[in-house]
Amino acid sequence: MPVITIAQSKGGAGKTTLALALASEFEALGGSVFMLDADRQNSLLNWYRDRMNADRGGEGRITVEDASQLRDADIGPAIARARDAAQLVIVDSEGTSNFKTAYAAMDSDFVVIPTRSSRLDLERTVETSDMLGKMCGGVPYRVLITQTGQVARSKAEWEIDSQISNALPTFNEQMHTLDAFRAMSNYRMTLAEVEAAGLAKTEKARRIAQGILADILSEIQNKEAVNA
Repeated sequence: MPVITIAQSKGGAGKTTLALALASEFEALGGSVFMLDADRQNSLLNWYRDRMNADRGGEGRITVEDASQLRDADIGPAIARARDAAQLVIVDSEGTSNFKTAYAAMDSDFVVIPTRSSRLDLERTVETSDMLGKMCGGVPYRVLITQTGQVARSKAEWEIDSQISNALPTFNEQMHTLDAFRAMSNYRMTLAEVEAAGLAKTEKARRIAQGILADILSEIQNKEAVNA
């Protein structure tokens, strides 16, 4: 089953929000998702535990397991087990540069590098990209620009976005800062559940997540077809 690793050596880029959004929309399609939380902050694991404790497990098609305490080389076997347990595996890596992220990427079918539109984020994004190129040369990846405003953006942000898209493979979609994404995290819900509960408008958030997910799965399928 496909494995997606979300990697960024700088914290605060929106890795966990992206992981939840992708899992939400894959589950909405009827699929099962197994997520490995390799970040020692355990934001993803806490979302899952709070959700289960509140009896909001939905149909039980999303599972999260703690991978933050694993040795670097043990992330590969954990991914292999997860492949057997669900139709999609998502690895939420730590917001630092480490070998566990590299090992996870090597065992993945696709890597997403989320980044904000800032000079510091750009530098760490290039660092993460270089790591993938050196250690995981055959694994496709794309950069996702996150936490953007829907309308007003500064000249500096536009310039950073342009530098990123000119230098690295980048999603056409951007992950805007939206109430629906915050509600998903705050209320321990999927986007579909946020919508059903009327807690936030979700149409734009779901369209963004669906577009990113479709692009990833399409690229994985294309690579598999070439290698067949």
